[in-house]
Amino acid sequence: MQTGSAQDPLSGDQDQWKKGQAALAERLAGWRAEPEVASVLAGVERFGAGRVLEHCGSLADLFSPGSPRAHAFASGFVAVGVGGLGDYPLGQLPLMHGKRDAVPTLVLASAGRASLALAAYDGVALEGLTAPKTAKFAPQETWIHVLSGSGEADLVLRRDGEGGRAVLRSGRLDLMPGMAYYRYGLREALHVRRVTGSLVLLRLQRQLVDPEPTREYSLPDGALVHQAAARLKDSRRELAMALLGRMGRKDAVTQMARIASGEADPEAGEGFRWQALREVLALDSAAGFQLLARISAREDDPLAKPAASLQASLLEAWPNLGKAVEWPR
Repeated sequence: MQTGSAQDPLSGDQDQWKKGQAALAERLAGWRAEPEVASVLAGVERFGAGRVLEHCGSLADLFSPGSPRAHAFASGFVAVGVGGLGDYPLGQLPLMHGKRDAVPTLVLASAGRASLALAAYDGVALEGLTAPKTAKFAPQETWIHVLSGSGEADLVLRRDGEGGRAVLRSGRLDLMPGMAYYRYGLREALHVRRVTGSLVLLRLQRQLVDPEPTREYSLPDGALVHQAAARLKDSRRELAMALLGRMGRKDAVTQMARIASGEADPEAGEGFRWQALREVLALDSAAGFQLLARISAREDDPLAKPAASLQASLLEAWPNLGKAVEWPR
């Protein structure tokens, strides 16, 4: 049996692909080295380190309303990228990318807590999505500049309400070419709902220094339906906590309770503490209910309101939980 003739074409394809990837990386590096682009990327570095946007030179210029520099910046990248992919159609630009809710995103630069990206909305794809039932509020600041296309978005504003619920107010935001807009993620959520053809945005984001959890609320009644850690470290810890719960580790309930109460680690994030609380409830309902009561009684605890809301919901569904023995202090 001869295998060499079958392997040689595959080997040649692999070599061509590697050559194409190297060429694409070289073209991307050339674009980044252009003076105007390099100035923007230097601004991303300063911005990611905590400088205010107004002190980041060319980067700030990209998000001035009506500024032609944002369009020129993005057009220069597209010309380089499309030209490179035209020469190497099986290649891939060495950039982070993703797609969520029919919105492809390409990260052009990132540094520290900041990222600069292109996002594209397809009107046909958006029409196929169901209307959102929740609004998500993330601990980040976002600037957008509409490069091309037009559309409509729902802007949802949040303020704290009673019993752990949020008071949500929605309004319409028209997106037009040249428009620049700033959004504070802990209080504002944006849902792009309708687009004529396609809509392309240049988007700058920066995580807050001490990020709260990302919280998701029900649009009809403002009930908290989900929250997740904003920091990678806390996400890993939440995952480990959830794994202990799935393993049925009742021997860990006492330590989980100390984490949920904030006694084991005063620096623990709210999301990590909330996950620990959920696992205590799942493993030992009596202990978990009493833990809920303790946390909800603390006026200065950020988990007090959601804990009180969950406690009330559990009592409504299972009144006998009110007879749970007191959790030992």
